Amino acid sequence: MKRITVGEAVEEKGNMDVEMTIDALHNLVKYHTAVFFTGDSDFLALVVYLKNQNKKVYIFSSRNNISQELRTGADGYTDILGINEMWGRELKHKEELPKQSR
Repeated sequence: MKRITVGEAVEEKGNMDVEMTIDALHNLVKYHTAVFFTGDSDFLALVVYLKNQNKKVYIFSSRNNISQELRTGADGYTDILGINEMWGRELKHKEELPKQSR
């Protein structure tokens, strides 16, 4: 995490994609399969590198939140919105509440 001071407030900014990449590369000999929950195309270079190192790479993301390159670049892709068991119930959009008259 990077701390940024804005006036009197302190904000923390994460670099999760960098940290995940470092972890994946640092531990390369410890696994055969990598599973990422992301749709960020910034991970495409990592996916390609891992596949070139004979690793299997699977991506879990939602169909409306994944780059085409990442989806097709991995060994497998799963749309998490289609996994009902993950959510425990069918996903539904919140219904708009009726407007109350005054």
